[in-house]
Amino acid sequence: MSIAMNTAKLICVTSLLLCANAFGACDFDTDDADSANFMDRIIDCDQQSKAKPRAKKLVSTATTELYGDGTINPLSGMAERPVAAPGSMNHSPGKSFAARQNYSLRPNAKFEESVTIAIQRLHIEMAHYCAEGWAVEKQWTEADGRREGDYYLHYSFRCAS
Repeated sequence: MSIAMNTAKLICVTSLLLCANAFGACDFDTDDADSANFMDRIIDCDQQSKAKPRAKKLVSTATTELYGDGTINPLSGMAERPVAAPGSMNHSPGKSFAARQNYSLRPNAKFEESVTIAIQRLHIEMAHYCAEGWAVEKQWTEADGRREGDYYLHYSFRCAS
């Protein structure tokens, strides 16, 4: 075999090994590089892996609202909120929650109505339900329709596993 042919094989095998994640569903080994249709098999495998997107492992838990009327239980149709003793530290691995705190951007608002205090209160609430840690998955703000310049800061968070 010529040096060019060996180099080409080495490049193919190296590329295959480096792309193992992309071709995880395809079965290749180093002897396959000697076959005449080796490149065709790589192309076919690449097209198959692109056609089948890999499913991500998702935690299938409903988000529990910690404000308002709570979360509607699909079985009973009643609104429910989790009950926990004030000041207690709880942890529900993988459970998802939504919390909100109001704040104001009005010029005459008190410091207690500031977004800084709203964030602090949200962190206290997250620590209360997820004592071993959490991940904030989403954050958003909505206007409080009762008074101009007042808002709700929302956090959607999940307890660490």
